[in-house]
Amino acid sequence: MPIVEALGAVLCVAAVIVAAAGSKGDAAFGRGLLEALIVGTPIIVGVYALRAPGNARFGIALLAIGFFWSFTALGQTSASVPYTIGRLATWCVFPCVVYLLLAFPDGRIAPGLDRVVLVGMVGVLAVLFLGTAPLVEAYPPKTLWATCTTDCPANALFVLDHQPAWLPRLILVREWAVEVLWLGLFWSMWRRWRAATLLPRRAMGPVFAAGAFLGVFHIAHITYRQLGGPTDTVIALSSAWTLCIVGVCATFLLGLVRRRTMLARTLATLGAALRTSGSSAAVRNALATALRDSTIEVLFRDRGTREWRDTSGRPVVWPVSPAAGRAVTTFGAENCTVEVALVHDPALHDDPDLLDGVGGMVLAAWRHDRTIAELAGAMSDLEESRRRLTEAADIERVRIQRDLHDGAQQRLVALRIRLGLAESQLETDPAAGIVAVRELGFEAERALDQLRSLAHGVYPSLLTDHGLPDALRSLAREAPLPIRVRADDVTRHPIELESAVYFTCAEAIQNAMKHAVTASAIWVTLRQSSTALHFEVRDDGVGFVATERFGRGMRNMYDRIEAVGGNLAVEAIPGRGTLVVGSIDLH
Repeated sequence: MPIVEALGAVLCVAAVIVAAAGSKGDAAFGRGLLEALIVGTPIIVGVYALRAPGNARFGIALLAIGFFWSFTALGQTSASVPYTIGRLATWCVFPCVVYLLLAFPDGRIAPGLDRVVLVGMVGVLAVLFLGTAPLVEAYPPKTLWATCTTDCPANALFVLDHQPAWLPRLILVREWAVEVLWLGLFWSMWRRWRAATLLPRRAMGPVFAAGAFLGVFHIAHITYRQLGGPTDTVIALSSAWTLCIVGVCATFLLGLVRRRTMLARTLATLGAALRTSGSSAAVRNALATALRDSTIEVLFRDRGTREWRDTSGRPVVWPVSPAAGRAVTTFGAENCTVEVALVHDPALHDDPDLLDGVGGMVLAAWRHDRTIAELAGAMSDLEESRRRLTEAADIERVRIQRDLHDGAQQRLVALRIRLGLAESQLETDPAAGIVAVRELGFEAERALDQLRSLAHGVYPSLLTDHGLPDALRSLAREAPLPIRVRADDVTRHPIELESAVYFTCAEAIQNAMKHAVTASAIWVTLRQSSTALHFEVRDDGVGFVATERFGRGMRNMYDRIEAVGGNLAVEAIPGRGTLVVGSIDLH
């Protein structure tokens, strides 16, 4: 971009210097100013248009035309060849403006009338203008492009002894052709403005108005000269339509700035409406208001069911077949997964920046709402998991209280009573009292053993003393079904993590022994990486059909692993066994 800007500035300055240096007296300033406007305006607008991807093609066209128009400065030179090049370049100015009016704002020529007008203009330029250059003995003197009067250089392309007598009639024909092409251009601009959506229409408005003024002054100039009007009036009309060329290029900038401003304002309004919308229907209404399209529809793809629905929640058959006069545009992730579709007016395709912006905002709003819903579901699941953990803890506490009451507490109460009896015997029968005290010692040992057993019911002693692999191997030795335990480089971890894995594996083993009646063995694998502890319990039993409803044991497995930040998955295929796989992050 800086190189283009520097090159444009150099060409503009050089053209101004050449044009001003070749002019005489007071005409030097006016000729230099005209050259600065004719060359500098399209270059400045082209540089601005390049900043927007949707207008880059039009920006390149403006830059190329601005560079080409710098050759018009050669019309002020005194040498025959450069002077001829300069005069021929002025003939190309008008066709270039026609192309810009047809290509605004995206740089593309629409098929149909627009291409017919452009091809007609190129044909008239090639055949009736440039094609007649070898027949013109001298170019018209004293114009805005060449201020010479009687001392103008000769036409370097002239190949005859004298100018043909029929050439004025041919010039008259080409001027009529230009007027007919102007009528076609008028109709093209009106038709495109009427068919455009809101943003392109407001951007085209000032441009097409300036183009209309240009056409009116050009036709008036041609007609008045054909009717033999005064020379000063003809020159004034010529000056007017020439300056209108500068005005058209300036309105290109005005239209692009206005379009970009309105695009930002429309997207900001839409964004504010989407932020406050609470439903899919509200999103559709916000789009209809922002785009002024009451029939626009938004389709969403559900991530879970993969089905398409409209904003009313009704299912939609995909791919959708739009009604006549409607178009469908899809939006989705980078992996080509389509998530949102807009059914809209086909004219919206003429404004890709607006369509992409609207689609991106709707897609972001849809993903935001979906994330909020998933988060709410996750919070509900977390609350349910916490409730089950609390319930399990309460059940465990009741069990411990029952065991204490029915076991250790009763034994200790009995021990206290027998201590009182032994005390009485020591006073009345010391020998019998000593025997009773000795028996109380054995009773105390049994009470301690019962308390130890109760404590081991919370955390197995092998788990707390030796770790997870040894605890699972001990569990495997007591099972009636062969259980093969494999542990690879498993180290010690916090007891809450080890106990979660232990009790989950124990529950999976118990489920396998209970339900996998045809299983020949159970395989338990522990594996530790640098970031996680992995485990799996597998059997070769009958398997089962997985459902979303789990029993208490299965829910406890999920709750235990999720409580320590892990993940658990159960894979079951009827006739091929069951696999319980889990992992816990170690960081």
